[in-house]
Amino acid sequence: MLSLVAAAVLSGLPTLAPFPPPLALFSVEVIQDGPSNVASNGDSLVPYGAGACAARSISTMRAMGGGLSMIERTLTWLDAQPGVEAKLFGKKGALGEVMKHVSSAAVAPRTACVAPKLQDGWRWSLDAAPKLCPVKPDATTNERWLLVKDVPAAAVVVNRSPDPCQSRVSMALFDAKGKTRVLLHADFAGAMSATLVGPKCRIELTYDATLEAFKPEWKSCKG
Repeated sequence: MLSLVAAAVLSGLPTLAPFPPPLALFSVEVIQDGPSNVASNGDSLVPYGAGACAARSISTMRAMGGGLSMIERTLTWLDAQPGVEAKLFGKKGALGEVMKHVSSAAVAPRTACVAPKLQDGWRWSLDAAPKLCPVKPDATTNERWLLVKDVPAAAVVVNRSPDPCQSRVSMALFDAKGKTRVLLHADFAGAMSATLVGPKCRIELTYDATLEAFKPEWKSCKG
């Protein structure tokens, strides 16, 4: 069986170095205890708890802070590997543009008009932002959409883990044309994983205990 390095060489893809942990940095305030309808400074809380933890919710804006930290760490990782970003996104600087777009976004009362299928019941697997429909600001939904002038920049979906006091948070970060460029999945009772999505290729990042780092793999490369 070919090693990942040998397979990458034969396919003409740049070899990928392990991604050192953490994959993303979430502040402790991402988990909130209190009424789910109480938020300020443009934030929106997504309830998920049950039983003794029924009042728990996820702060959308603090979750997005974790997503932006992942982009920052990814940019550092890509800078140490010349050619990888251009191969993945077709140009250098694409991920920085995504970060700028997401940083300018605000939570809006929107939801997907047709609910996207979630991988394993909790992970976004979007190639692009779906059509969005308006909802009442106090509507009960487990997803939040962030827009820049009606253009989708990010989406957060929150589900309860098997532990009622823990959550599973999945984020999709889009470019200014609505194409998915980053998928970040955080199981607060388990591990994180992520996918960097280019026009023709993807890089999946999953934690490997033997490496004590996130193992990157090229996926779905076309042309």
